[in-house]
Amino acid sequence: ALRGMKYASGKYHPNVAAVLGNIGNLQKEMGNMDAAYKTYQEVLGIESYCLGLSHPDVAITLHNIATIDAAKGNYDHALTLYRKVLGLQKKLFGEDHISVSITAACMGDVYERLGELKNAIEIYEEAVRIKSAAVGRHSLEVARILHKLGKLSIVRKEFHMAESFISRSVLIYRLNKLGDDHEWIVDAYRDAADIDAALAMGEGRHFEC
Repeated sequence: ALRGMKYASGKYHPNVAAVLGNIGNLQKEMGNMDAAYKTYQEVLGIESYCLGLSHPDVAITLHNIATIDAAKGNYDHALTLYRKVLGLQKKLFGEDHISVSITAACMGDVYERLGELKNAIEIYEEAVRIKSAAVGRHSLEVARILHKLGKLSIVRKEFHMAESFISRSVLIYRLNKLGDDHEWIVDAYRDAADIDAALAMGEGRHFEC
């Protein structure tokens, strides 16, 4: 089918890019990251030629490539691509579009893996703000990012901030009817206990001379 489409429409046609994109998605779902990466690169070349560098489809393909880079540990390149995607999304859809929050959360994950926790926290907070406006403050998507923020704050020994993030995540979990035995609730209460213990021992960041 793809060969026939290339023959009928020419290689550099949006329909060819769309079919290749679906193939790349399947390859990615099957765990064949190298093949998917190569396919997405081909898609990007066609889309850039046919649609221009500022087209929404180009942003999606760049995001797919960045996701594979992140999965393979190519964090610096993943961040470079995510920044391009973020710039495109803000230009195309506005600063507060749901797609911006998705890319921001992906960037936060990469920063977290790199150990750049301050950067991770900052961009996760941006993702929470946008996602809250787009899908509602009480969505589980918001809760999951808040929980991540709580965990990162624990690592940074910012326990009062961590307490706030974890409490907010638990509230949303409860509003979404998650029970005591749900893994997210169990994990959040474990984090809350660690925070309480640290605060009781006077741990955390302080001003010192």
